[in-house]
Parts: sequence; C-alpha cells; structure tokens
Amino acid sequence: MDRRRFLVLIAATPAVAPAQHKHDHKPKHGGSIRETGGFVYEFKAGSARIEVWVTDEADKPVPVRGSTAKVTLIDSGTRAEVPLVPGEDNRFAATGGFAVKPGMSALLEVAVGGKSVAKLRYTLK
Repeated sequence: MDRRRFLVLIAATPAVAPAQHKHDHKPKHGGSIRETGGFVYEFKAGSARIEVWVTDEADKPVPVRGSTAKVTLIDSGTRAEVPLVPGEDNRFAATGGFAVKPGMSALLEVAVGGKSVAKLRYTLK
C-alpha cells in the first residue's frame, strides 16, 4: 500500500474513544468510600464498632467469608491494630471500645487466601 492510500484509509477510519468507566459510588452506610483493584470498600468507625462493606464496581455485594482484614488506627504516633471478623455477607466488623476521633488515620488491610488485595488509608470524620 502506498503512503497516500494509507493516509486516506487512516483519515476515513472513525476514531473510537476508549470506553469510559464512570464510578459514582456513594456511601450506603454512612462511611467513607475508597476503591482499588475493582472493589469498593466502605469504612465506618465509631467508638463501639468498626465496619467495612465490600462491593464490586457494579455495587454488587462481594462475600468476605474466608477473607481477613485488620484496621490500624493511627493518632499522633499511637497505633492500635484491630482485627476485623468477616461476616456471612459482604461485611467485616469489630466491636469493642475504640479510641476514635476526627482527623485520625485508619489503615485498612484486606487479604484473600493469605494474599494482600487492598491497603487503603482513611481519615476519620
């Protein structure tokens, strides 16, 4: 194919934009949303309960049974690790007396089959 024909062929080919994948995830439980690896994590922390809900990009619940998770609460150099228990649904949870306050950080780590799948940082409100 000569150069002129090639240029005409390219000019006549319609431009195809890559598919746009729009994410508009809103908290369903009053927590904060982070997304990574095709999953959406909603994190909510209070003084008596910490919860994390996992959904896919289509907002469908992802079962967490068999997975592990922990939250490290960080405040002015103080760190407290809190193991989360997987529920029968798409929720991890821990109950107890937690020293949570606005502005502190929470590092969520989730593992499936012993392999880390997510490390997310949240700032508590």
